[in-house]
Amino acid sequence: MSAILLDHFYHIDSLAKTEGKVEATVTFDQGHAIFQGHFPGMPVVPGVCQTQMLGEVLAQALGHDLALATATSIKFLSLVDPVKTPSLQLSISYTVAEDVGYQVSAQYSQGETVFFKFKGAFTTS
Repeated sequence: MSAILLDHFYHIDSLAKTEGKVEATVTFDQGHAIFQGHFPGMPVVPGVCQTQMLGEVLAQALGHDLALATATSIKFLSLVDPVKTPSLQLSISYTVAEDVGYQVSAQYSQGETVFFKFKGAFTTS
């Protein structure tokens, strides 16, 4: 998973990695062309971008490229408007799994609001 959105669609403001855990703060580029079509006059961060960002941030933290292997559960709990919510906190828990690579559980939040939850696996690419 090469970083196709990093430093264009969003930026990583902070990134902290401990054993089995990654915490990051990401900020959206509100002027990005994606928001002109998704949706005009009411920008929303597309779900596919949220999933891609998760993989990119995890890859940055681990220091190698990753590819999405499985997504057993993806829940979009609230719309992310980049104007009202210009940055999000990303919390990732992961374990190394011999058969897959990394088993991952993650969520995006801001304050008490949870926007996105993910359970799945990424492989090294």
